Amino acid sequence: MLKRGTLVSFFGCSGGNGIMWKKGLLVLMVGVGVILGFLVLGEKKSNQPLKVYVIFQEDAGRILLETFKKKTDQPYDIIRMSSGEASYHLLTLGKTGIDVVLGGPADLHEQLKNKSKSLRYSSAAAGSIPAKYKDSDGYWTGMYMGALAIGVNQTVWQQDPQLAALPLPQRYEDLLRPELKGKIEIPDPETSGTGYTLLASLAQQRGDREAIELMQALKKQSASMTFAGNTSAQHLAEGEMAAAVSFLSDQLRFKNSGYNIRSFIPPQAGWEIGAVSILKGGNNPAAAKQLVDFMLSQEIQTDYMNTAFSFPVTPNIPVNPLLAPVKLENLLATYRFDLAAQQHEKLLSGWRDAME
Repeated sequence: MLKRGTLVSFFGCSGGNGIMWKKGLLVLMVGVGVILGFLVLGEKKSNQPLKVYVIFQEDAGRILLETFKKKTDQPYDIIRMSSGEASYHLLTLGKTGIDVVLGGPADLHEQLKNKSKSLRYSSAAAGSIPAKYKDSDGYWTGMYMGALAIGVNQTVWQQDPQLAALPLPQRYEDLLRPELKGKIEIPDPETSGTGYTLLASLAQQRGDREAIELMQALKKQSASMTFAGNTSAQHLAEGEMAAAVSFLSDQLRFKNSGYNIRSFIPPQAGWEIGAVSILKGGNNPAAAKQLVDFMLSQEIQTDYMNTAFSFPVTPNIPVNPLLAPVKLENLLATYRFDLAAQQHEKLLSGWRDAME
């Protein structure tokens, strides 16, 4: 049993107990070292790279994530994937370690929600975003909105003797003219979110059978089917095709760079909400929430819309001048992302069966 006064001797030099004092100091230093070690390790763990699937253009994704890194000192790993690729990896594979899915049509994010692959997070920055642009349960939030469009390379069109005298195509059926055989391109609905939006919106407007028949007719008319929607726009800009179907934003991106592209939104065209969601099984949930807050901020909404040629979902942000002529009331107002997600396998199965 310790005698009275031992505690004083333990921390002081009174009573000649120098050895006891040294031992006490050593124990104290070890304890402090252990605590500091935990703090350092904890900081290191929270500062590991944020892993992000980017479903839109990789260069745009890098610019956004570099800005995020400068503001937060958060390192990141970017993985560019098409919507179809991301769907396969996230819905059919096990733990991926991915933290955030950035962009891609809302039906992809609905699938992640339905399969319990995503986490609920309602950012304070989402408070001003209208309900139609975000999940009512808080599993995903829209960042931008875009419409399907028929793009025409006017230089190619005017230099083709078979096309020069024809009116430019403004409806999907216009792309079926015999003079356009092998001169158009559409994205593959199995790999491309753009292609699936085309198929799903046609199905909701016309019924599954008519939608698949039209898509098959467009496929036979196409020189090829692209893996991703922005590839169709790129081939169009480079003059490999006379016309292509993609999201309007992809076409305007090339038009803004000087390519002679003219775009038409077909009557009752499909559209997308480009969304963001946080995944279960990620290694950095705190940084993932920070990224969502960042993407929905007024500053980034304004900056991104001016460079991506998409419609902002946050109110009171002026649209890019190239979008001014677009009449959103001509889009398919009844298009439902939740229904597109629910019917994903059924529609793609019907699409595959029609190719046999």
